Amino acid sequence: MSPDPHPGDVKGYTLLSYVAPLQRDKSELWRRVEGGMSPEARAFYRGEIYASSWYPRRHLHELMRAFCTAVDDSEDDLRDLGGMAARYQIHVIYRVFLKFATPALVFNRAASVWSRQTTVGTFTVVEEHADHLIGVLDDADLPPGIPALISGWSDTIIAMLGRTPYRTSVERVGPTRWRFRVGWIKR
Repeated sequence: MSPDPHPGDVKGYTLLSYVAPLQRDKSELWRRVEGGMSPEARAFYRGEIYASSWYPRRHLHELMRAFCTAVDDSEDDLRDLGGMAARYQIHVIYRVFLKFATPALVFNRAASVWSRQTTVGTFTVVEEHADHLIGVLDDADLPPGIPALISGWSDTIIAMLGRTPYRTSVERVGPTRWRFRVGWIKR
């Protein structure tokens, strides 16, 4: 058996935050995504995924590859998936947290959550300002579409905090590194 080209693991909660909203709210798109998966991946996603369990990261790669194909690599659709994931995550565990949170607090928390949701890569807030922050994602095995997905997640979180977001920008700044600028209208 050949070695897995996507080493590392991902928490089931991460997978569920993408799959559950797709299945529930965009079933036709989910059918296209599922149709683009390998038989092994389809079987995996038709089975039980437990939020607290770890799964091979190849399943996230397969999901994102099939999603990107189904939407013709549409940045808007990837950002929308990120927004759906943010609403799923906040609805499930962080809703009360939003009443007291600032953007910097949420994104610094997101940095620590990244390390508990995947065994590969890091996310770090490197600058904090009154109306924006800069985050850096370093991940040598990042699945396709994730930078745009994170941008949509970020804009949705800012809106959920009661701020008006500027569209999050992302640029690749190295072979394994992406820089995000998350902004909002200052209160």
